[in-house]
Parts: sequence; structure tokens; C-alpha cells
Amino acid sequence: MKRFFYTILTLTAVLMTSCDEMDPQDRLIYVEPPQVSRAVLIEDFTGQYCVNCPRATEEIERLVEEYGDTTVIAVAIHSGPFSKNQGGYTPLYTAQGDEYFSHWNLSGQPVGLVDRLTYESELVPLNYTDWAGAVNYELEMKAPVSITVEAERAEDDNMCHASVEVIGLDSALVKGKLQVWLVEDSIDSFQLMPNGSREEHYNHMHVFRATLNGAWGDDISVNHGQVVEKAYSIPMDAAWKPQHCSIVAFVYDEEMVKQVVKRKLIY
Repeated sequence: MKRFFYTILTLTAVLMTSCDEMDPQDRLIYVEPPQVSRAVLIEDFTGQYCVNCPRATEEIERLVEEYGDTTVIAVAIHSGPFSKNQGGYTPLYTAQGDEYFSHWNLSGQPVGLVDRLTYESELVPLNYTDWAGAVNYELEMKAPVSITVEAERAEDDNMCHASVEVIGLDSALVKGKLQVWLVEDSIDSFQLMPNGSREEHYNHMHVFRATLNGAWGDDISVNHGQVVEKAYSIPMDAAWKPQHCSIVAFVYDEEMVKQVVKRKLIY
């Protein structure tokens, strides 16, 4: 895999207070900010009829415990053949998730994308047993952008409103797409288990529910020190519990995910 090296710099104007008279231009000082922590996105393509998918969930839980839930950010995308049964759809299936599954030409489940890593311009789907190595590889990289998210559910119109701010940290121009998703934790629904049994009250976490800005997000271009702000809204489905919902936002290009962040919904 190609390695990507980034230089993190930003220009901060600090007004220095002093009793001495000085030219206003002399009150600006160049400051290097602390390094932005790298986060890694795991897109877990899963299904409620997939007997081995709980093993992938366990691996995600292990990685989150090892690195922290702000460093490893997973999204469970219920899609593909194991999200359907005899022509019907499972409760966690989404047509959008199925579009992703088909677009990436995935086969078999569980299967995942770690930061949408590519090798020689080809996407690299990974078995869950290989996720740890890919996560460790990605954490060696530096983030070329920082992302902050604020999100809330408005009671008056039952809408989810999200504001996203992207700041360029790399010395070179960063171009790609900004993707914003809504995910939900702690969903009580059935799941087939590795021993062949059916667990009726399985706790499904970080489930993809909807996209706030289309299937593939918005074009974004950010220079060093530049701030790009976006705002999005989406109606809250009656089946979603706002207290368990979060916004996942990430910047990606044709080679990889540049940075990702997850923020709980204020409700």
C-alpha cells in the first residue's frame, strides 16, 4: 500500500496584550497547534442472517477497547444477501447500504473497509481478522484535516440538524468528498449467531441509518489553514431513538479516508 505523509501546520493569530505601544502587525505570532489525533473508519458490511457477523462485531469491540471510541469509529452497514430473507428485508436493512455493497462489488459477509484503503488504485475489502493490522497501519498516518461536528434534534420539527467544520492542516491542498451519516447504537433486534442459534434480543451497535448529504457526499477542497463549514438536516424516522443516535462525518478521496469523527446527537 502507498504511504501518505502529511505535515500538520496552521496559522493562528494571537493578540498579545502589552502596556508598550507597538505596531498592530507586531502583535501577530505564528503558532503551531498540537497534532490532530488520527481516527480510523471501519465500514462493517453485515447482516442479521449472517452467522459469522457477530465475530466481526466482537473484533470491533476489541479494537475500540484497545484504541478508544474516538480513534476507531465503526459503522455497521446492513446490506447484501444476509440482510434479506426470502425476498423480505430485515429491520436494519437500508437501500442506501445495499447500494454501497453493490458499488464496491463486495461478496461474502462479514467484510469490511478500513479507511477505504486501496492498493494500486483498487479498493481492498478485508476480512475482520485483518482489520487490526489495517487499523494499526492507518494510525501511523497524520491527519491532513480536522473535523468538528455539532448535531441536535429539534423537537419542534423532529429534524436532525448537523453542522460540520473542516480545517485544512496539510501544506498541500486537500481535495475529496465530505460524507455525513446518521448512525444508531443499542438497537434491540434479532441476529443469527455463530452456533446457529437465533438471538432475539441482540444489541446492534453503530448501525447505519441514513446519509445527510447523498450517497457519496459533497465535493470539498480545503487549503492549509482554511475553514470550510457545512450544514445539513434530515427528518428523524419514527423508528430511530434520538438518545442513541450519532453523526459520523468523514473526508475521503479515491485513495483513502483522510479523517473521521463521530458526535452524539443532542436531543
